[in-house]
Amino acid sequence: MVTIHHSAKKSLLAPVASALIAAVAAPAFAASAPAAPAKNAAAPATAQSAKPTATSPKAPAAAVAAPAADPATSKAQSFPGPTAAEFAHWHRLYIEERGKAAKASACIRSKTCISDESDFLKPIEVAHQLRKSIEGWAKAGNHHAAYYAGLMAFDQAKHFDEEFRIYNSHKDERYLRASHKFVELSDREIRRAKELLYPAAYDQHPESCMLMGEVMEYDRLDPKKSSALVFYYCASREYYFAGNRDLALKAYTGMLRVGSPQDPMIVEMHARLLNQQPENPWRPMQPLSSAKPTP
Repeated sequence: MVTIHHSAKKSLLAPVASALIAAVAAPAFAASAPAAPAKNAAAPATAQSAKPTATSPKAPAAAVAAPAADPATSKAQSFPGPTAAEFAHWHRLYIEERGKAAKASACIRSKTCISDESDFLKPIEVAHQLRKSIEGWAKAGNHHAAYYAGLMAFDQAKHFDEEFRIYNSHKDERYLRASHKFVELSDREIRRAKELLYPAAYDQHPESCMLMGEVMEYDRLDPKKSSALVFYYCASREYYFAGNRDLALKAYTGMLRVGSPQDPMIVEMHARLLNQQPENPWRPMQPLSSAKPTP
């Protein structure tokens, strides 16, 4: 069994992680990659926005208005704009607004509930603006925004798949025909999630790598397990070197789910995470000066 000490440097597989990700994912997104800007193009604005308040639901949409995308931004400036905590807050607000819209939709369909379309349209509009703003930051090079934008697209794809299963369970021909529309919408959201996550995953952003692996594994029509393995490996390795062993183990579990136990990437992460080398592997030796004289 291979044993690697925790203080060891990154393995020989580490430098080729970006090349592996590019090999499995780049062809699929080459057509959707943004064109390079002019040589003297201005960099996107990075002004910090004020955190939205719960009393003004429309404020976040304006507060996080994203700058124009600039793929030429250097890697040192790959996180322009708000922080990960702010994007997490806006993502929670997005989920809350979607929940309000779902409740309003159920109320509109009920004969005993007094409501109108505005109770449904207002939260939907706020959620839409939030999502567009986060996607704008993702296209501007913010990897935290890319993760949350991909997460929203992935969740929406799973929602459409659930709607497809509901409609497809009916015997009415009209429901069966309508169910195919949800398949198209789900496929579109899966493609959007991949396009948003790929740049951040290529830069080995662990959260994006993890989510990209889940998207590749989930793909209903064409699950790409070999590609999912590479992204899970990226996430597990980056989490491990960042000191997040629990998350590294979670990504390693995903690797076992889609790959062979004999795969070199799985062997490496198994050695790093599960083979515990003792602190002192040698038998302690006493110095000759302290040895007791023989009688």
